[in-house]
Amino acid sequence: MWGHNRVKIHTTLIGFFAGILVMAFLLRPAHGAGLYADVLCYYEQGLHASTGYWTPENAVSPDGATKPSGVVSLGSWSDDPDHGQDYPVGLLVGFSASIANGTGADLFVHGNAFSNWFEPGFVEVARETSGVGATVDGWMDETFFLIRPSNYDALPNDPRQAPISMSYMSEHELGYADVFGDSEYMDLDWAIDDAGTFVVLPDIAYVRIRTVTDDAAGVFGYYTTDVDYVEGLNGTSQVPIPAAVWLLGAGLLSVMGIRSKDGCG
Repeated sequence: MWGHNRVKIHTTLIGFFAGILVMAFLLRPAHGAGLYADVLCYYEQGLHASTGYWTPENAVSPDGATKPSGVVSLGSWSDDPDHGQDYPVGLLVGFSASIANGTGADLFVHGNAFSNWFEPGFVEVARETSGVGATVDGWMDETFFLIRPSNYDALPNDPRQAPISMSYMSEHELGYADVFGDSEYMDLDWAIDDAGTFVVLPDIAYVRIRTVTDDAAGVFGYYTTDVDYVEGLNGTSQVPIPAAVWLLGAGLLSVMGIRSKDGCG
């Protein structure tokens, strides 16, 4: 009798956690319905940028509706620009119509990562306080805020201050560009100021991406964030389900399924 009840309990729990995984799958974000960054503010190429990928226009939409079809390489983390503009090394793009902070994911900053190969870039955002949307030089008098990555508390320093070793990175950390899969979705509610305090941003017009590290990558040269496009979602996509949730649910299902099969409790 007790063994029969245990099987019933296991069956109920399996159904419960299966339901969680199904809901998590249904709530995975989907992009393609937003607007693409259509203003190129600047590109300050860093050291070791990938040869042949130095055209920043590749990452900008001509009209905001057409997805860009190329990639631009940012080069290694550096605070010493080598092209004389005296801007932070990286790529700064904008939206001619500001992106609203909605209830879900607001940005998708896409690179060209694939499983087991990623070159993370940290992301900063700013408003256009004049209310007209991004302009080529409008960012110069705006304040930028960091999209706080999911591993921020484990980092040795804020990525805006100094490069960070790739040993602190994984392909599924949230809040970075050029990482794997759904991890490139971002929520404007993650924005923090220089002191690490969360800020409230009703909208943003500018997005700056910079490589997080200056580590060498062996035979591949150096890690350098690549940007394909920046998409504004206006909060219309769900925030990504952290990988830990998938792993926990799958693990529990596996364990309970085995225990139910052999009739042991």
